[in-house]
Amino acid sequence: MTKKDTFNASVNSISMYGTFFNIVAKEVGMEKALKLHAAVGETWGDATGKALKEQLGDKKVNIRTLNRVLKPMMNSFGFEIELEKSPKSLVLCVSKCPMYEGFKMAGIDHKTIEKMCSVMAKAEYDTINKYYPKLEGKVKFRESAGKPCVEEWTKK
Repeated sequence: MTKKDTFNASVNSISMYGTFFNIVAKEVGMEKALKLHAAVGETWGDATGKALKEQLGDKKVNIRTLNRVLKPMMNSFGFEIELEKSPKSLVLCVSKCPMYEGFKMAGIDHKTIEKMCSVMAKAEYDTINKYYPKLEGKVKFRESAGKPCVEEWTKK
């Protein structure tokens, strides 16, 4: 499967999830739907934390290992990313995001997608911090559909 095929498959799957999210938001309200959606970030953070533990054992977290864990995870969804690494940080510039495109395909507006990504990312970072308290993640959501998101991981 090519990277384009992977991206398109992810977009279609996430579009279905986005449609489901819209139905849930209508049924229980946006605030509750976003809270439920944040749980997705918790599972992603838990998987990342466990993958890091598996590779690091009892060693302290480092950016090289974080990159070795995150890059394949993001590639498996078809994200198009540019990486900048330093000994204390990893910056992922996401120019093509299957989540954004899938949510947009489901009819979710830019502001709501920003809320969805923000609550999911916060839950992910909080969960990873349970494994590695000295690892900090933050994301700057894209200003518009054509702009990239920038996710930064810093070792404190």
